[in-house]
Amino acid sequence: MTEADSQTGREPLPDRTDVVVVGGGVIGTSAAFFLATETDREVVLVERDHIASGSTGDSSAIIRHHYGDQAVYTRLARWSSQFYREFESRVGSPIAHADNELVRFASDDTPAGEYARAGYELMSERNIPTALYEGDALGDRYPMLALEGYDVGVSDEAAAYSDGADVAAAFARAAGEAGATVLTGVAVTETVTDEGVLTGVETDEGSVACEDVVLAAGPWTPRLAEPLGISVPIRPTREQVILLDPPAAFRAEQLEELPTTAKPGGDWYVRPDFGGGVLVATHHTGREVDPDAYDDAVDEQQLLELTDQLETFVPELADAGLKGAYCGVYSTTPDHDFIIDSVGPDGCHLACGFSGHGFKHAPAVGKILSELVTQGESDTFDIGHFSFDRFVEDPDGHGLPADLA
Repeated sequence: MTEADSQTGREPLPDRTDVVVVGGGVIGTSAAFFLATETDREVVLVERDHIASGSTGDSSAIIRHHYGDQAVYTRLARWSSQFYREFESRVGSPIAHADNELVRFASDDTPAGEYARAGYELMSERNIPTALYEGDALGDRYPMLALEGYDVGVSDEAAAYSDGADVAAAFARAAGEAGATVLTGVAVTETVTDEGVLTGVETDEGSVACEDVVLAAGPWTPRLAEPLGISVPIRPTREQVILLDPPAAFRAEQLEELPTTAKPGGDWYVRPDFGGGVLVATHHTGREVDPDAYDDAVDEQQLLELTDQLETFVPELADAGLKGAYCGVYSTTPDHDFIIDSVGPDGCHLACGFSGHGFKHAPAVGKILSELVTQGESDTFDIGHFSFDRFVEDPDGHGLPADLA
């Protein structure tokens, strides 16, 4: 035990283990949880800062199932959504969780309209609660929204929202209780290989020998993978979030009916927030940043634009007060699809590029990673869609999804 360990009371960094998970966000902690509870592997999770200190802590933590015709995401989302609903019984800790339908609005004969209806069909086929509203029924169902010009609204009725830091902390705590070593304030500086086989990691507090490493460090993953000869195509982009205090009448009469939603093709979304507030955030604005050195303050111009657009879409929020504002980082791939794969030297596993959708799928991804490490593949989900090799064949991967192309 080092002097720092004795002063903080934390566990010492072990000399060796079976698996090292790098990253204490919701993906890394989920992986550590499933590895610790469903396999016989010894697990060490290392996080250079504190649990949920990266993108997870800034996540709006939306849980949804509507992904157009992309069945692979709907399946992962359904599995994860159910897990979140059973979280306390399965993980041992309660989490913040609020049901809130998510609605896709669109005009017919547009890509957005096709996307919305495809999601309705897919969710219906899989018995995921959904509803379709057309014509005058839109205004009747969502009277607080200005919906002129839209023909259809598809409701993901089993959608919800949670809290990223809450979930990551619970996963980490449960992993520790199951025998994993969870260390914060420890930075991995290098992954070590020998003749094409991963043999351990170097940290700023010493070496750990291991057979497998899961790189789940969000926007920092490319830096860890590059020395291994792996070029991970991720762009860290800055997204901005504002928290509003709605007028008392709106809070009392309409807040519970406000869905998580956005205008078709828009670069922002809105949802209710815990404590009677409203959250508004940008989405894939493409502003690339250094994840270690970006401005955490919301731009004044962006604040004005967001509030103006929100007032047009939800008129009764025109007099809402500002409760807070902050920024976070997406780790975005060229096609906005995840990377979940074993890549490079034997024993190296990537879980990154979640492009603003990682929280929704985190339980399923943790399950996948536990199987990938122990079996070399997942028998719970088909993960071919998330293969790293797609970027070797085409730098654009699958191309942008229909709702963003």
